[in-house]
Amino acid sequence: MGLKFSVVTVVYNAEAAISKTMESVLAQTYKPYEYIIIDGKSTDNSLQIISQFKSKFEEKGIELKIISEKDTGIYNAMNKGIKYAAGDFISFLNAGDWYEKDALQNINALYQKESFDLTYGGLHYINPNGTITNKMSKDDSKGIVTSRHWNHPSMFLKTELYKKYGFNEKFRAYADFDLYLKMRKKGVKICVSDNIITNFVADGVSTNTNMKKVLGRAKEKYRAYRGNGYSALYWFESYGWEVFKAIYFSIRS
Repeated sequence: MGLKFSVVTVVYNAEAAISKTMESVLAQTYKPYEYIIIDGKSTDNSLQIISQFKSKFEEKGIELKIISEKDTGIYNAMNKGIKYAAGDFISFLNAGDWYEKDALQNINALYQKESFDLTYGGLHYINPNGTITNKMSKDDSKGIVTSRHWNHPSMFLKTELYKKYGFNEKFRAYADFDLYLKMRKKGVKICVSDNIITNFVADGVSTNTNMKKVLGRAKEKYRAYRGNGYSALYWFESYGWEVFKAIYFSIRS
């Protein structure tokens, strides 16, 4: 029995990018059960563009749910997506990002070989200057747990777990990593995919190189570690990685 995937895209004023994201969902070799758009009351043409896709999703037999209302931030919008999801697994695909054509097929095939509660795969990381870096996922079950080996844009988590725990909206940049750490501590079964799943465009909060923002993200990441029972030594991973990213994006911009 194949998996039912709920794919969720959070949108706010993404008229230049949303079509590519939606086309990649339509192009999947293994179609999702449903596609959920959470729009934060966009003031551009995002909603009009999204609405033009309704017939295409109907033809493919994919339920398209469109919710447009104000939110208090990206994780608030993501939690709304979780609320509306009815599939077996949820994946978040940001507006502007896109799936590889066989993304869902590969995740389903992996599950048929070895069932899991959570999985994540590799990314094509689209740098600000347009170059592409492959960011492959790794199994952190032995050794240091780090966001360097994990990719939220390619993560699939059981819907029942997303609904039970959701995202902590007190975080601005690392609620997704906080949830991942929580799942590890809960002992859910994790299986890592060797495939490239998502094409991720590096922009937004996580790539801001302003030092105040960099240190704020590092502090938040460290809070996620400590809140989930990890050692104070993870201070070095938290701050070191954020500073490294800031240097990296300064070079790649």
